[in-house]
Amino acid sequence: MARIYITGTSGVLGYELLAHLGTQAAPVTGVARRDLRVEGTGLDQIVTTEVLAPDWLPEGDTDSTILHCAGLASPRLAFADFADLSRREIEPQIGFAEALVARGWAGHLVYVSSAGVYGDTDDLPIAETAPLQPKSHYALQKMAVEQGLTLLANRHGFRLTILRLANAYGSPLAGPRYGVVNILLDALETGAPFRLFGTGESLRDYIHVSDFCRAVARVCALAFPERIMTLNIGTGQGTSLARLVALVQEVTGRELVLQREPLESEIKSNVLKIDRARALLDWVPQVDIEEGLRRAVAALG
Repeated sequence: MARIYITGTSGVLGYELLAHLGTQAAPVTGVARRDLRVEGTGLDQIVTTEVLAPDWLPEGDTDSTILHCAGLASPRLAFADFADLSRREIEPQIGFAEALVARGWAGHLVYVSSAGVYGDTDDLPIAETAPLQPKSHYALQKMAVEQGLTLLANRHGFRLTILRLANAYGSPLAGPRYGVVNILLDALETGAPFRLFGTGESLRDYIHVSDFCRAVARVCALAFPERIMTLNIGTGQGTSLARLVALVQEVTGRELVLQREPLESEIKSNVLKIDRARALLDWVPQVDIEEGLRRAVAALG
């Protein structure tokens, strides 16, 4: 059975995938610059200073699956311009795939992208065929890497699956600034005001990290009808920030300190259509937002 490598396992999603897939039948190895976040797990990891220079891949390992989570993690990181973004983030990602091919690898690359590549749209839920209209450097980087990997997969014949991920939450390893759910829970814990911009009625698709891991496990186990596939991974359900605030207060029985601030133009909603993932993966999300928040609160103790 081909080995699965997961890059970026010192990050939240990479670690969660390693912990989940490490219980499956296929052999799984993490690859990261730092040791695992949790000690004594028995999980296998390669520690290397150059995750994107795949010398860590054994010679002759040509058919492995690589779950690629390493790369730009924060949507808030600033860049001077596109050239700066390309030099620091896009080119190293494409160079990673080129180096894999140069080593003779021809397996299955699974790239964790973002629903942010769709940008603003009034056509909900958003299908994989929707136009890409990124509105941030983070989303632009994801789109550019998707397209570069697609070019290489077409040229060299390896399998490529692109996962456009909704707002993942629920990992106990996520810090207080990792996503709006954690920001809300941190505000509740510290008593700091939570800044609610605009009406808070725009919708977002929130997927519990356990459902994400289950979907990726299916991606690794199945052969798809097409060699290059793009899948939305979300719930297909939208939750407004205002509703999220109300749910957090209901689940915890505590009141948030809200600081309402005006917004010149309301950000449009982003909810994913997941029919393709449901059909191909025989998978459905199992954790709704209320249950997910209960789990997140319980995980924080």
